[in-house]
Amino acid sequence: MMKKVMLALACAVAMGTAQADVLLVENFDNVNALRDGGQWIFENASEPPGIAPGWVQGNPDVFEAHQGERNAYIASSFESAAPNGQLDDRLFTPLFSLENGAIATFWLRGANDPGFFDMVVYGYTDGGADPLDFILQEVTTAPDGWTQYSITIDARAGDGRLGFVHTGPEATSNYVGLDTLRIVDGREGDVPEPATLLIMGIGLAGLAASRRR
Repeated sequence: MMKKVMLALACAVAMGTAQADVLLVENFDNVNALRDGGQWIFENASEPPGIAPGWVQGNPDVFEAHQGERNAYIASSFESAAPNGQLDDRLFTPLFSLENGAIATFWLRGANDPGFFDMVVYGYTDGGADPLDFILQEVTTAPDGWTQYSITIDARAGDGRLGFVHTGPEATSNYVGLDTLRIVDGREGDVPEPATLLIMGIGLAGLAASRRR
């Protein structure tokens, strides 16, 4: 009996090493490199546009990154729109396959100074880079502190993009940060974490040992 349990435990640990197919990982260590690479799409469609170019490298004097170097996140501020204008600061990921669907996770936060709040619209398209093309769309007020979000994308033919739009009146908007973006194949999204499998295996082994005694 114990040999069978140990074999099952070994299988569980082996399964724990399996990884989901990763479609995209970005920690925003170098935002300028993303601009120059041509795969990410940056567009400041604010009316009228302000002095900021749109999404830029994070400013650690406002707040620090979710992880890594202090400025290793991407940020958008109210200065993307002119005074009393309307923010429409857009960021779209490179294309990724939608054949098996996908699960995207990311961390978001705002500066949240008193009297200001920031709206972020996020969703995915079938390859376009216009918020009007969002197939699935969510809206959130950027929280005060790094908070994880996720979006599940159904399988469909072709490729897609994940998009983020910092929006709202310039007069009441402030500053938002995005970090630790990960998109995995939706087919692999239900693979248990290695630690979970290991705990299950240890539990089975302990139960078997108890019965033996």
